[in-house]
Amino acid sequence: MQISTCDLYEGTYYLLGGSELEAIEGLKVNGSITCRLTFSGDNLNTLQLTCLQGQAQANLFQFRRTYSQLSALVQKAKKKFKNQLKQEAQQSPRKEGGEV
Repeated sequence: MQISTCDLYEGTYYLLGGSELEAIEGLKVNGSITCRLTFSGDNLNTLQLTCLQGQAQANLFQFRRTYSQLSALVQKAKKKFKNQLKQEAQQSPRKEGGEV
């Protein structure tokens, strides 16, 4: 099973619950860049339900460490996506003005 989220706290909880991070995808949303995290694992339904019901519990030290690692990966992915957008903008021909 797979679940996607843009929430780093939720993603951290999935990782601590034994899920695997499959992909980080950069997205342009309302003029800014965010990332969609895709996780896989057998117990994702239970983890998601527990998290959304506000019943999630975790070791704070492990959570903080895992959150920092995930955040670093997301920042790297955002930077890569931003560079891709710049390259695409530079390669596409600019249309200025109109026919006269």
